[in-house]
Amino acid sequence: MINLLLHRELLEIKSADFGQWSSSKRPQPRYFGIGAFCVRSGRRGLLNLASGYRFGLGRGQTGHIDAHSGILQIRGLKPLTEEHTVAAKKQEHFRVGVIGYGGAFNMGQLHLTSMAKNEGVEVAAVCELDAERRQVAEEDFPGIKTYGRVGTMLRNANLDLVTIITPHNTHAKLAVQCLNAGVHVVCEKPLAITSAEVKRMQAAAKKNKVLISTFHNRRWDGDFVVLRDLILKEQIIGRVFRIEAGFYGYGEQGTWWRSNRKISGGAIYDWGAHFTDWILNIVPEKIISVSGYQVKNSAWKKYDNEDHSEYTLRFHSGCTVTLTMSNLSMSPRPRWRVLGTQGAIEDAGGKYLVKTLINGRQMSTEVPFAESNWDAYYENIFAHLRGRADLVITPESAGRVIGVLEAANISAARGSVPIKPAFV
Repeated sequence: MINLLLHRELLEIKSADFGQWSSSKRPQPRYFGIGAFCVRSGRRGLLNLASGYRFGLGRGQTGHIDAHSGILQIRGLKPLTEEHTVAAKKQEHFRVGVIGYGGAFNMGQLHLTSMAKNEGVEVAAVCELDAERRQVAEEDFPGIKTYGRVGTMLRNANLDLVTIITPHNTHAKLAVQCLNAGVHVVCEKPLAITSAEVKRMQAAAKKNKVLISTFHNRRWDGDFVVLRDLILKEQIIGRVFRIEAGFYGYGEQGTWWRSNRKISGGAIYDWGAHFTDWILNIVPEKIISVSGYQVKNSAWKKYDNEDHSEYTLRFHSGCTVTLTMSNLSMSPRPRWRVLGTQGAIEDAGGKYLVKTLINGRQMSTEVPFAESNWDAYYENIFAHLRGRADLVITPESAGRVIGVLEAANISAARGSVPIKPAFV
């Protein structure tokens, strides 16, 4: 058995054979195919020994060795873009901090605690306007430095990564400030409010060769992981053509900044950002259009946000998805309802009810949710910065979410006319 260490992942050579490979554009050179199994991650694929690019290993990839040059070449692999290979520092120690340590959900402590679970990560700084909250941070993390201004923290704390935990309409400005200081940035979701803000953030990250990502930690929610695998991996209900998802309830929104549309972006920018990220991963296709619909100032007149907000996504395959975020629904509905050509999946609370045809008969199966693992988000961030893993929540995937939410708002304001989002 031959072992290779490729990009810090141990690979075992499982097979090797000689033969012929041809295409309409090339003669028939002899090839030497190498099948590899990644011991650490379990991914299978082939190795490109001739290229300086870092490749992700995947299925269905083939290669050949040219009879004249002796170079092993690979078909079906794409090099990672510059934005995804920002791990040029190859450092092992990271000083991290957060901007925002408010009391709501204690999110500052959550982020820092999750980051600190990774080896070589030092919780170094907190920036917070409220002096009382700065004191809380100092009690939560003895020895940490706290600051009242972002610029002061960036100049003095010598940080490698900052997570931004502030109201949505401040994300873009703060992120660009940190990126221009040469600091990696994680933004709480949503990444921004508009596609123009997203483009500025992406440009700043690329210019300064640093990372920008969004805390879509719920990509690792147990219910989503199971749903994604049922649909994409097992294809248990055939081709998906219709999805209905959302949160349904009846009650006032509450008097805080998330109920202010100018600050939050709208009712669909909170949980709707997570749902949109889920949807775009369940249906990995080009978006054709977004149609939005909203109800405002209905049961309650004192809130700027919508009481009911929904959108319908249309994908290239014809699949349609309707997402609803409602404070006006006295009639609850399942969080997920997915229809396929060979069955259906419905959220049944703690499990999915999967309906399929078996020997011509309709059968129902209960599939329990898996355990969630939110710490996996920062595990991936630091593994990526160390050159050991591809970035899961890329700036492009986070940008697509904002493109959809923005288009939904524009469409609703125009009478629900279909809108093509900025990032398809």
